[in-house]
Amino acid sequence: MTTLSERTRRPGAAGNGLAGSRMAMPGVRQHRSRSWGLVVLAALLVIGTGLAVAAYGLNAGKKASVLAVGESIAKGQVIERDDLVSVSVSGVANTIPVSDIDKVVGKTAAVDLVEKQVLTDAMVTSTPTPGVGESSIGLSLDPTRVPAAGLEAGDTVSVVAVPGADASGTGSKEVESAIDSPEILAANVLVYAVDGETTANGAVFLTLVVPANDAARIAAYSTAGRVAVVETAAAEK
Repeated sequence: MTTLSERTRRPGAAGNGLAGSRMAMPGVRQHRSRSWGLVVLAALLVIGTGLAVAAYGLNAGKKASVLAVGESIAKGQVIERDDLVSVSVSGVANTIPVSDIDKVVGKTAAVDLVEKQVLTDAMVTSTPTPGVGESSIGLSLDPTRVPAAGLEAGDTVSVVAVPGADASGTGSKEVESAIDSPEILAANVLVYAVDGETTANGAVFLTLVVPANDAARIAAYSTAGRVAVVETAAAEK
């Protein structure tokens, strides 16, 4: 038989269990609240990343009108307006806007420029050619005294002294020495301009940029018909 005291305790026990369950409920709701907060935060991060990528893509896709080379320009040549064209590009650093064309015309090509090449600030210089300590000198040469393949503006050559025509066949020690160990009048100098072709009856006219101290001596050897040029690799700077 169930006693009155036992019946009295059961509701209390049941009530205590229910109370314990009810006390646990707020903890469950708090856990769910934190979970939803993390979900919302993650969603915001995804949206923010997507917007940033989209903005970058839009900016990267924007094209600007910049200056490019219409025809090849050799190093040391003065850049003229007709040498330049406008192109639309994106993603190229240090380009020169078309609106700055007047700031480029009259400057000197710092490197060899090829057709359709986009100009950048480093490709042009305000230093004229010839520069300080340099001179321009013209040579008229027999085709046999230049490379058969010809030369172009921007090439690098060395100027060599050759024995005179009146000394050939004499067998003198001076002539033999000049042949065995030819004197270099100027090494690794810039070809500024070329006219003429290496044809049998033609003449090749070169304009070279040489050290100022060597210019007069090279001119004297050239007048005496004692100059030849050989193409060399550009000197490293």
